[in-house]
Amino acid sequence: MYILRSNYSNNSMALICWAHENALDDVTVVYVDTGWAAAGWLDYVKRCEERVKTLGFSVVHLKSITSFEDVMEIKGGFPSRQHQWCALHLKGIPFLKWIEECDPDGAATVLLPKCRVDTNFNDVPEFIESCEYNGERRVWQPLHAHNQQQRNELLARAKIPLLPHPSLECAPCINSSVLSLRTLTEADIEKTEELEEELNTTLFPSQDCDTATGIRAVVDWSKNAASDRLNYQYGCSAFFGCGA
Repeated sequence: MYILRSNYSNNSMALICWAHENALDDVTVVYVDTGWAAAGWLDYVKRCEERVKTLGFSVVHLKSITSFEDVMEIKGGFPSRQHQWCALHLKGIPFLKWIEECDPDGAATVLLPKCRVDTNFNDVPEFIESCEYNGERRVWQPLHAHNQQQRNELLARAKIPLLPHPSLECAPCINSSVLSLRTLTEADIEKTEELEEELNTTLFPSQDCDTATGIRAVVDWSKNAASDRLNYQYGCSAFFGCGA
């Protein structure tokens, strides 16, 4: 059994294409709804899930046990790029609960879409024999040596359009780039603004944004900021299926 953790980003879709091209059997593609997705993103996810079914793979759509807002209230603030505990609570816990029920013997291999695209980490291992983030199961990262061109070729062969942005499963994400901030919808700005007011703190540290304070000011700042101002330093929580 293969469990493919997907957030339907370009990397995730490329891994799904790779699994199909290589005729992997007994594949289940799992998506976890964080409850903090961009407006319209879940409609895109639904279309992707229908596409996955046509490939002969099973689809599982989980939901976070605790809402994003509730997790932030429990923690008393937002996560940081150094400490991305949001992924554990929103995606890790519901995934582990599900996989322990469907694979109690831990025999499944977990497929992750991490590759050398959109990350500062060049040394991506192909296998991790026992991964704590996946219930000590074996992890396989088949795209570990793929560069951007190779990833895009996988998508092109399957006639899957390339997204101009990372997954929008969390919008905004603590790892949002300047380009992602520029495209936030008013609905996503408003929900973040309301939560910032409720928590009496801000999602993005003002020192990272030339003293811009609060999501609306940060979005305004991003419109004229250099595109590399908010590069990932630690990378997304890839073992929880986050990222590009």
